[in-house]
Formats: sequence, C-alpha cells, structure tokens
Amino acid sequence: MRLLPRDTNIYSLASGLSLAIANYKPVPQLPTNGTTAAAALTAQLGGASLAELGGAGRSFQVQTGAGSGAAGGSGDARPVEEWGEPSVLYVAQRNASTANSFASSGPKIGPGNCPIQSAYTPKGGEDALPPPVFAPFDPVKANVMRYRQQNAVNMGAWFVLEGWMQSNLFSCSTGGKQAEYDVLDGFGQSAAGVRNATAYMERHWDTWITEDDFAKLAAQGINSIRLPIGYWSVGPYFTRNSPFLAYQDVYARSWRYVARAINWAAKYDMGVLVDLHGAYGSQNGQPHSGLSDGNIEFYNDYNMGLTTDLLVWLAKEISDVTNVIGIQLLNEPQDRSNLWPWYRKAMDAMRAASPEAKTVPLYFHNAFNLDKGSQFTATRKDFVVQDHHAYYVYTSSDQSTTAKGHTKALNGGITTWFNKNSDISRRNLIVGEWSCALAPSSLAKSSTPQQDQTAFCEAQRKLYTDATAGWAFWSYKLEGCSNNGGWCFQQAAKQYLPSTFDLWNSANVTKNVYAAIGSAAGKKDANKKVADLLATISAIQLPSASSLNLKKIVSGGGGDADDESTPDVLSAKTSASASATAPSSETARVGMVVHKTRNVNGGGSIAARAGAMVRSQLSSRQAAAASTPSDQTLASRAGFSDGFKTARYFASNANLSKLGFAQQYMEDSWSARLALGKLKSGNAASYKKQFKAGLAAAEGAILKAVQAAK
Repeated sequence: MRLLPRDTNIYSLASGLSLAIANYKPVPQLPTNGTTAAAALTAQLGGASLAELGGAGRSFQVQTGAGSGAAGGSGDARPVEEWGEPSVLYVAQRNASTANSFASSGPKIGPGNCPIQSAYTPKGGEDALPPPVFAPFDPVKANVMRYRQQNAVNMGAWFVLEGWMQSNLFSCSTGGKQAEYDVLDGFGQSAAGVRNATAYMERHWDTWITEDDFAKLAAQGINSIRLPIGYWSVGPYFTRNSPFLAYQDVYARSWRYVARAINWAAKYDMGVLVDLHGAYGSQNGQPHSGLSDGNIEFYNDYNMGLTTDLLVWLAKEISDVTNVIGIQLLNEPQDRSNLWPWYRKAMDAMRAASPEAKTVPLYFHNAFNLDKGSQFTATRKDFVVQDHHAYYVYTSSDQSTTAKGHTKALNGGITTWFNKNSDISRRNLIVGEWSCALAPSSLAKSSTPQQDQTAFCEAQRKLYTDATAGWAFWSYKLEGCSNNGGWCFQQAAKQYLPSTFDLWNSANVTKNVYAAIGSAAGKKDANKKVADLLATISAIQLPSASSLNLKKIVSGGGGDADDESTPDVLSAKTSASASATAPSSETARVGMVVHKTRNVNGGGSIAARAGAMVRSQLSSRQAAAASTPSDQTLASRAGFSDGFKTARYFASNANLSKLGFAQQYMEDSWSARLALGKLKSGNAASYKKQFKAGLAAAEGAILKAVQAAK
C-alpha cells in the first residue's frame, strides 16, 4: 500500500493506503539479470547488487506477457501509473532435474508443443474422488465456524492457475503464459488436445494440495481456508458463453475436486470461504481471472447476469454445507460505478436461492476502497463481510519506504484507519489477502533485514487479528517456496510468522490442541491434556444473578446472568432476519421468575378479614412489583448469559475458537431472542452491553484455564 507523509489527515491516508495507483493487485514479477532490468533494479536497491540479493545459485527472470509492469518496456500495454510497480520473486536456477515432470520429453501436441498425457486416475483410485456429496447440515456447528475469528490461508493456484506461482506448469502455455486459459490453449482445441489438457489439469488438482496439507494447517492453528475458484471450476455447463467453452470437457470433474477440498477441510474442523476469483468477462483484466489478454468485460449486463446466475447456483448448492463459512462474490474487481448496485442485486438474488442461503455469510471485495466497502456493509443488516487486501510492495512509495517505516505506519495511522472502518462495518471485515513480502529496496539498507521483515510481518498479523474478524495469508504454496517466505506461507511460518497461530497468547498450550486436530484421526481428544483442558473450559460456571449487583450492572458496571438452563449457543432455528441460531420456544427460559401463592385467610370479624385480605393483596402486588425483574433487567440477564455461554462454547467445542464477528452475532442473537417474545425491542442496548460483559467475563476465565494448563 502507498504510505503518505506523517502530517496527512486520516482520510487522505485512507485513500492513499488502498493501492492509490493500481486499481487492483499486479502479479509479482521475476527481476532479470539482463542489462536494462538489472540496472533498473540496482537503482531501486540503492546500489545493492543482484548477487547480494539472490545469493549463490539463484538467477532471475522477467515473466513475459500480461502484467509485466515496468519491466515490460515502453511498449507494455499495462503502464505503471495504472497497474503499479512489479514485485520481486527469487527463483532457483533451472536445470533438467528441476523441470516439471508434467512437461516430460517425448511426443508433443498442440500449439504449445505440450507433452502427450496419459489418462489420469486420481491417487488412491477413482474411489478417492467421490461425487460432490456433503455431510448433513449441522447448523449449530456451522454458526460457530461462520462467526468465529479466522486464522486462514489462501489455497491459491489450485483451481485458478497463476503463472507467477507455478511457472513450470506453464511450460507449454501460449499467449500471455500467465492465466489458466493459456495452459489449456497450449494443448489446442482438437479432441486429442482437450483429452490431454484434461489429464494435465486433473493431475494438478489431485497433487498440488492434498489432504496432508489440511492436516498440517490444522496442526498450526489455521482454522479456515479461502478457496479461489473460477466460473469454469464449477463444471462444463458454466463454461458456456465464455472462451472456456472449447475446453468444457476439461472441467467435467473439476467440481468433484473442489467438493473434495471442502470435505477435507471439514475433516479437520476447518471452514472454507469459496471465493469467485474469476468472473465472466474478467472483473479486472488480470491473469488470475482466467485470461491474460488484459480485457475487462465483466461490467455489462450480460456478463454480470451470467455471474449472478453462477452465484445463485453456488448459494443454493453449498449454503447448507456445515463448514462453508461464506461465498465471496468477486475477487479484486475494479471500482466502477455499476459494481456496487450489482453487489446489492446479486446478494439479494443469492439470499432468495434457498432457506439456508438466507443466512450464509456473503463476502465481497471492496475494490481496494476500504471506506466505501465499510459504508456498503453498514447499509445491510444481513451477514455480509467486506474483504480488504493489503500489500506493501506495489507502489513507488511502498518501494521507497523502509521495512521499519512500514511497521511504524502499521502500528500508527493504518491501525487507526482499520479500527475506524471496522467500527463502521460492525467488524464484518477481514483481510482476505496479505503477505510478508517487501520490495528489496525496503530492506537494502537494513543491518538486520530478517528481524525487520519479521517485525513488519508480525505487525500486520496483530493488526488484522485485533481490528478485524480474520485474515487469510496469500498464499499457502508456490514454486520456489523456500526462497520466497514473503509470499509462501509454508516458508513464512518458518521464517517470519509464528509456528502456531494462537488466539489466547499461550501457544505452548494451544499447540497441543491444534496438533490433536491435525492428527490422523482428526480427534480433539487424541491427547489427554487436550481433553482435560476443553473439559475444564466447558465446566466454567455462569455467574448466578443473585451473586451480582443488578443496580450496578444496569447502570453500567459489571455483568448479570441468566441461568444455565438455556443453551450455550443459540440453537439451530434460523430466520432471514437472524443469522445466529435461536433457541426453540420449548427450551428457552429467559429470566422468568416464579412466585409462590400466599395464604391470606385471617381470623376475626368479616370486616377484619376483608381488611386483612385487602392489605395482603396490596402487599403481594407491591412485593411482586419489587421482585419481578424489569424488561431491561431481563434483557441484561439474557445478554450476559448469551455472551458468556457463547465464549465458553466456542472455546470448548470448537478447538479454542473465539467469537470474531461479535457485533453481527449480537445483532442476530438479539433478533432471535425477540422472536421468542420474552424480551422487548426497546432494550437492545442493555442486551448488547451485557453480552459484551458476559463475553469478556468468560474469555477471562478461559484464558486463566489455558494459562494454567501444563
């Protein structure tokens, strides 16, 4: 992101931070040791040489074709003032032993001279790729996954190919050699070419990321993934009216692979955000939208309509999948005037797709305009989430700012900006892409580059955890991972990031929980210490109402309790107005008080007995008035109880999870409470205030339990 001078006001800062030059993310580039580009890079680095940066055994390349940025020369169709500066990757010098085995020697086919492929059978046989069937919907577990704080990674370059991340896979591609279509086109459109392309792609889908990767991520405390797909990934039908139609047979089983990924995540209690990375016509002209020709043709009624139809299908198909935590409408679109009205219409159409679609979280990318995205979120009451992407490598300002300068900005003005927008959007905000990457120039003069880059990376992680409901690192895997810890999560977790992602500041304890999740059995009780800790948390008692000072509570002090008779998590009944699950009227008891009848029969005359009866009845009414909780008190008790039990349930039943989308959860829980008819609408503020108090009280008790565990 671009950084502005310290004295710039916050609103200017905000606009400057949202990739002020580039409308969307340019692809990272491979600098070359050729004379022109090498000289330019050396100037950028303040005199540092490529050898100093690359080290022994490394060489550098410029990625050709689309998105070559400044390195593309004066004839580049994508000037820096529109697309931003290129970023840097380091690649090991290629030789025969490092060539992709897909591109083996032998007979060739197609305009890209691609190697002939044998028909592909998934590892483990055909039974390892079952039909796209999901387990029965568990709405309580779904709500926990959807509302919890997210530690996530992107599964990039799996179902949407990106040349900069997997250049060997593009060895026989044509055209811009950057996008998925370029790979297919290398095989040609003949029947034989399509058959070979099918085998080539299926092998990639089957091997690029495997179930073992999900187990490893779960063991690190990653509880969610963002899964980029293109419209073509959903199957042959959706390739119609697009360039992918010629290769529709390639995608005959692609949705099976996507569904298998979702089911693998479910096995390890991981949520999946299904992200439409490539829309019809391309929403940004970038290769990661499927095409590398640079054309942007999404913004017309026809392609917007096709994309809406696809999203409605997705909403109907996967809203009732327990671990699908959301559907993202678009990735990194351009901020055009007709984008935002389309977002509203598409979301409304998706909500109407099925009863379950009424409540599934709908994510949208803000077109790198955080302020506008926050305002959009604020106009909707349903569970919509703004996705913001944060990179600090693409503008000239990024590249002229030191690592320490970036870290200082993150801890200062950027934190203020994020907090402001998080408040506006009721914390329905995630950072769906970020990295530890820095331009070499940001580290060129550092005496402690490893330390400075680690501090920069950790400052981002802390900010996105504290100010938003979650983050997703870009990306889990890429070729040359060990040389590119800035972009590759597997290396970043060894080099810049914690080895365990912990929400309780007790990684030495929580790592046992995550290791148990990632075990072969995928069972949280695989470790007795884990089982004991979760049982301890589950047994934390809700404070009784009688133990608290109600007057102090209602006026703004501590917290008030309901009782243990209501469920820990509002149950599975949902409505269009409340995405949180609500308790059924048969089981919910909201602060009701039962009074015993009193004997008012006295002795003496009739008049005396009548007088005694009147006095007794009056006394009873006065006592009842004094002892019956007010509507405000009932709302406060319910709020404290719901907040307390929510924190306890998330931690004990969801592997030490925390509530992330807290404001949305409170709103939806309040709506669910109102639907029971036990509380009155005028007491929402009391309910929400005490929900926060109950949540904080329980999280404090949970933290003590975690810290006490050995």
